[in-house]
Amino acid sequence: MPLDNNTTVLIIEDSHTVRQSLRSMLSTAGITRSEGVSNASEARNRLRGKNYDVVLCDYNLGEGMDGQELLEAMRKGGNLPISTIWIMITGERHYERVVAAAEMAPDDYILKPFASQMLLDRMNLAHQRKIFLAPAHKLVMQGKPEQAIQVLRQLAREAQNPQYRLDAQRLAAELLVNEGRQSEALTIYQELLSMRVIPWAKMGVARIVAEQGETQESNALLREIIADAPRYTDAYDLLAQNLIDDGQYQTAAVVLEKAVAISPRNFHRLKSCGTALLRCGDPAKAADYLQRAVEIGRNNNFFGPDILVDLLQAFSESGQTQQLDRLQAEIAGRMDELPGGQMTMAVCRAMTALAQNRPADALAQLQAVAESLRARETDFSCAQRFLSAAVRLPPEQSGELPPQWAHSIGLRFADGRHELGTLLEIAHKHPACHEAIQTAYDTLQTESNKAVELASNGMLEEAAAMLYLLSQKTLNERISMNACALLLRTCETRSKAKQPFPEEEKQVQQLLHWLPEENNRVRGFVKRHQALNPDLE
Repeated sequence: MPLDNNTTVLIIEDSHTVRQSLRSMLSTAGITRSEGVSNASEARNRLRGKNYDVVLCDYNLGEGMDGQELLEAMRKGGNLPISTIWIMITGERHYERVVAAAEMAPDDYILKPFASQMLLDRMNLAHQRKIFLAPAHKLVMQGKPEQAIQVLRQLAREAQNPQYRLDAQRLAAELLVNEGRQSEALTIYQELLSMRVIPWAKMGVARIVAEQGETQESNALLREIIADAPRYTDAYDLLAQNLIDDGQYQTAAVVLEKAVAISPRNFHRLKSCGTALLRCGDPAKAADYLQRAVEIGRNNNFFGPDILVDLLQAFSESGQTQQLDRLQAEIAGRMDELPGGQMTMAVCRAMTALAQNRPADALAQLQAVAESLRARETDFSCAQRFLSAAVRLPPEQSGELPPQWAHSIGLRFADGRHELGTLLEIAHKHPACHEAIQTAYDTLQTESNKAVELASNGMLEEAAAMLYLLSQKTLNERISMNACALLLRTCETRSKAKQPFPEEEKQVQQLLHWLPEENNRVRGFVKRHQALNPDLE
């Protein structure tokens, strides 16, 4: 479809005069279905409610997000169809460096001042690129990513225009990653990098190797990207996430602070920076970043009460008591959306009580929900917050309770380097809790190694029984999955031998009832269990 009087355009520009000027420019080409908004917040609401053919967005939108941050937020949130043309308008010459280092770049950008014909020409060029990719876009919107990937590969082979070929390869790689076909996407990125350095292609490689557990290789690539393209904020984000996964919150916070300095109105980046600072023991600075994130994100659909809980914790730990009661009331009003529900609310009350010098009330709140540490819905984030409050209780009042809770949390969650490092960091000022977490981790490792040795020596049933008992004691997800795997192997072996397995069958059912249904490994267990019991399907 050509750009004509049926084309819909959204103009995002904080100056009323400029908005009117752009609408006049469009009308000279017969494009009359244009609308204007003055800021990013209004733009988000319009774009969530309606699809536009073209978005003309000023880079500098005054207060709030800039145009680049808005583009990233809309694409990451899935609120911008891939068929929509996004053209950035800017008077800042340095935007050339911004767009060269943007993982989520606009379809084009135009520098002020410009004549109407230049704007229309650039819109038409961007439109031609969209037409080239339109067959793939249509398949994506129909929920047919496999067919879209095939079409994009064909388009890349046939394209005479180098930019068109690059567009097809880039979208194909993104779809392959979304479909879990990282090795194929990696081939595309590496092929592109063999011809020339493309920051987003190197970023693609860094993401994939990070997912494969090769964080050192990923970090090296990310540091290269940052050195070559210092404004590539997504590289900072991934580097920080890799560091957090390794428990290096302090270093991650430094990286995120640099990214925030480049892009100061990005909600998710501010939130991540604040959380990292909170975890590494700088609650005052954490409160600053988290409060800025709340101010920016409060009216958006991705805003949840979890950031309010982090902000309350930061205020509490830094001794800023003025807003605690108000925050606590706001969190209580959104408790239905709160991960951990009643438990997290009790932790908030405990943190408030600690900041207000009411340790006995804090202890009572934590004691009331301590049993929830074994509840299915209690996740690692909830456990971290509980532990953060528990380690602040005065020893003369709390006695052995905090180390006991820390041990339980360690047994349930400290089954990897990241989880162990995070919990030890929280407990570093409480020696008894620190020791309890380390002891729990050592127990998990020792018992797991014993089970592996038994299984390696052919004592499969003994290994399965050991891990099942350990899973019931700890409620540790990894232990429970390994127990389920061994129990299923035992059941399958007995089934082939025409032998009964009622006890193992009961244990598998218990574990499958508790383990997360959305986990791919658990889905595999369910299929194996159904194969043993066809009547259950």
